[in-house]
Amino acid sequence: MRDGSWWRRTAAATAAVLALVVPLGGAPATAEADRGGGSAEVVVAWNQKANEIAFAEDQFLTFKGARAYAMAHIAQHDALNAVVPVYRQFAYVARARRAHPVVAAAQAAHDVLLEEYPGQWATLDALLAEHLAGVPDGSSKTAGVALGRRSAAAILAARVGDGYDVEGTYTFGDDPGDYQTTPPWDGFVFRPGFRFARPFAMAAPGQFRPRPPPALASAAYAEAFNEVKDVGRVDSQHRTAEQTGYAVWWMEFAEGSMNRLARNLATRTSLDPWRAARLFAQLNVGLFDSYLAVWDAKFHYDHWRPYTAIREAASDGNPRTAPDPTWEPLRTTPPFPDYVSAHSAVCGSSMEILRRTFRDGTRFTMDSATAPPDMPTRSFDSFSAAADECADSRVRLGFHFRYATDQGKRLGRKVALRIHRHWFQPTPNSVVRRGTA
Repeated sequence: MRDGSWWRRTAAATAAVLALVVPLGGAPATAEADRGGGSAEVVVAWNQKANEIAFAEDQFLTFKGARAYAMAHIAQHDALNAVVPVYRQFAYVARARRAHPVVAAAQAAHDVLLEEYPGQWATLDALLAEHLAGVPDGSSKTAGVALGRRSAAAILAARVGDGYDVEGTYTFGDDPGDYQTTPPWDGFVFRPGFRFARPFAMAAPGQFRPRPPPALASAAYAEAFNEVKDVGRVDSQHRTAEQTGYAVWWMEFAEGSMNRLARNLATRTSLDPWRAARLFAQLNVGLFDSYLAVWDAKFHYDHWRPYTAIREAASDGNPRTAPDPTWEPLRTTPPFPDYVSAHSAVCGSSMEILRRTFRDGTRFTMDSATAPPDMPTRSFDSFSAAADECADSRVRLGFHFRYATDQGKRLGRKVALRIHRHWFQPTPNSVVRRGTA
């Protein structure tokens, strides 16, 4: 049982802090234990700005954006929880109860993003100025700026030398089942060295390494082979128009689509800053660590893509498969091994984090930057259903065998559960509403 006097003191203190958020667009704060009065605007706005900057630099074609997203939101999360300790901090572990929470969160995100994208100082300074302008000058504002800077410095220091940008080396094998280059890549393999980067939340990149793919001579392999050969080919007669549409629809990188969905849901459900900061920290740590876990599996198993497998099926030793030397996928195959599917993993991780934040029965509609003209949005009855369709899309594109998407989705969920159970947890005396942590 919580001590009643402690409960009243904590709820009152939290309400007093949230009252500071009101000038920046929050609803009036109350003394309710769930702290529902504050606005998530400061978290959502910086997430949107991170998206704009990261996409403009490399369209999320590297892991830089995922890493920057995670660091910025960890810095915001830690700063907010230094003011009111609702969730356990990640990198900056200290208290600053007199600091203005919105100022601290804005300054923290600003400093991380400025370190990662120094050429964007003008746009970052402008957004910071907007948040600072809504807060009267005084000791609380000054303390908030100092707190945000300390929180950003902590996560930036923690990630120095984490290896996320190491190119690495790669040598192609020549046995049946070994990954081979696919058009138009001509021997280019993307970032094999990333598999050795330092995770945010996992103990090691291979912590959740899945079991090996099916043996080439097995019935399970033949079943997956024949499925993608049929429904993943560019001229498939068995892929429906809707399946073709959502295969292309899901091609947007998850850094863009998942964060946009989270922004919409956080705004729609009026999350307070603490819950919003936790959501975006978990989501983006999950994205980065899921990519890392996938890269560990891809380069450990070095499994060939359907493009190669179907064209060279005569060498696989399986009487249930037949070669097709002219087979082409619906879209161009990415330049790295098949097993497991990265997109399935990051969708699995993201949707699991969203499910645990908003509950699985939440209905939602999302859009995509790669949506066909006749399919601008997709609506889902649950986050699990969206994760399933996301994974299925990679088979319809001709990118992956079904076992690669199934195991990828499972891997992503394991990463999300690791984050949920071990990081950003409610503090022992937290006033988080039961069942929503």
